[in-house]
Amino acid sequence: MSSPVLCCLTSFGGKLSSLFPHRFQDVSDIRQVPDHQEVFADATRDESLIFELLEYKHDVADNGSAVWFLQDLANEQDAEGSVVCHYFILLLMV
Repeated sequence: MSSPVLCCLTSFGGKLSSLFPHRFQDVSDIRQVPDHQEVFADATRDESLIFELLEYKHDVADNGSAVWFLQDLANEQDAEGSVVCHYFILLLMV
């Protein structure tokens, strides 16, 4: 089985670089995307990658920040419930 072709994205003034399969297309070519986000999608697989810069919260521990922001998003969208199944934290040093 051959490896997927990867593309490299450099965003947010060169502060963030990422490699991901070339099959993901830049959503900003289709619709407007907020300045604090980079969004890519693969419509054939119904998959998306979203890179989002978030405000630092002094009262939230670093190891709990991903869950805090995901639960905050669910609350803001009036979700009936939320479960965080998998996440990873990317630390960006400026």
